This record gives sequence, structure tokens and C-alpha cells, in this order.
Amino acid sequence: MQFVLYFSDRQVREQLFAHVDGTRGLLLVTGVRHGPAMRSPEAREPFATLEFLHGRVLTQVLVADEGTPDGMWRDPLGDLADRLHPDSRDDAYAVTNGYLLLEDGRPRAVVRKHGLPADDLWFLEDALSQCSPRIPAPDPARRPGRKRPEPAPRAPRRPASSRARVEQEWRARDTPDPETTPPRGSRPHVPERKDAWALLGLERDMTLDEARKVFRTLIAGYHPDKVAHLAPEFRELAERRTREILEAWEEVEGALKPRA
Repeated sequence: MQFVLYFSDRQVREQLFAHVDGTRGLLLVTGVRHGPAMRSPEAREPFATLEFLHGRVLTQVLVADEGTPDGMWRDPLGDLADRLHPDSRDDAYAVTNGYLLLEDGRPRAVVRKHGLPADDLWFLEDALSQCSPRIPAPDPARRPGRKRPEPAPRAPRRPASSRARVEQEWRARDTPDPETTPPRGSRPHVPERKDAWALLGLERDMTLDEARKVFRTLIAGYHPDKVAHLAPEFRELAERRTREILEAWEEVEGALKPRA
């Protein structure tokens, strides 16, 4: 469930407090910028995906600052932060600048905004999974900014038979050795990035509404409720596939979105 409150509304502070006090279960509260040429806050990421995947568990309250004179003297998020953390300026500042997670009206966590919707989504799902068992944890391997671990030292290899040696040579041609330093001036092999349109099964002459219908139908097949009965490895595959679809859709949606 999603709610959008606007700074220009004189009752925005009272409405925000009412949502915080009256919502049972998990609640996400955050501030967003909003203007005439922008999509409605609830249709943007990561909020749209959170609603699609976890709307039955999570309520969202998005407080939109339109930057108009009507709302310039109001600071509903600042008022909420002071109410929750009257003795900590740092905690109050984090509330006004991040994603606030509450449960039954009590603060549980504040997730820092990272700028990219896909990054914010990963950290939000990670925090939410620690609050509710109904929300699966994101794939650790997909953590934004995560560095790959250094390869472990290899034990000396025993001499191989001629047939085994041939098989090893063929495997080595297909699988680069991470410990091997390429010759000076050569470029490392970079896997070819999948075309976002092909990954989603979209035609480039589609309208935004047509593409959105295909996207929603595709991602619905990987909803956590539909794969919950599967083995862990299949649930991980479904989660990775969901990430690929979301990243591809972000690219396609940006290309199809009318320019202001």
C-alpha cells in the first residue's frame, strides 16, 4: 500500500503523524522531490518495485516536496525526526535524509540513499528482510559496490595424463585463469552485455504502455510467492533473474519515456 503526502497540503504534518501512529506492521517513510514534469512519486523506483514485490507486507508513505511557496515553510519529515529522536541530532538528520523503516510505529532502521534506484532497492530489501521473514534477503553477490574476493592459493598440480592434459587445455581456453596477468597492451575479456530490449522480449517500436504490460507480465512470474516452494538454488536464480529484468526495464523505460 502506498500513500503520497505533499508539502503544499497544510495538514501534511498531521497526516504523516497519523500514518506513523496508525500503521501496523512495516512502514517506509521517505522524502522525494516532485515537479510538474516528473512521474508521480509512487510510480518511480524503487517504490514501484517495492510495492509490486512486497506491497502486502510493506506500507509506503512518500512525502513529496514540490518546491512551491505553499510548502516552503513546512518540514514534516524534520518534525517527525525531532519527535522520534529528540536527544540525537545525528539520528534525526538520518531520518530526514534517508529511508525510515518503522514497525508498529517504532523505528527499526534508517537506510541511506545511494542515488541509484537499483542500489537503494538492494539495501532496502536487505534491511526489510531483517525486519520480516516474509521478505527474502537480496542476493549478497549483487550487493552494490561489492568487490570480488581474492582467489585462494592453488595447490601444485600433479602431472596429468595426455588425455587429461588435452581436456585441461580446452577448459583453460574457455575459462580465463583469474591469477594470470594478461600481456601488456592486451585487453581483458569483458562479457558482452545483454540487450535490454531482447532480454525483456520487447520491440523497439512499442509504446511505453505496451512495454510496461509486457514487463509486468514477465516479472510477475518471478514473484517471491511463486517460487517460495522451490529449493534455495532455484529461488536464488529467480532473484537474479528479477534483478536482470529490473535493470533492463530501467534502461528501456528511460528510452521510451517522453522527453520533457
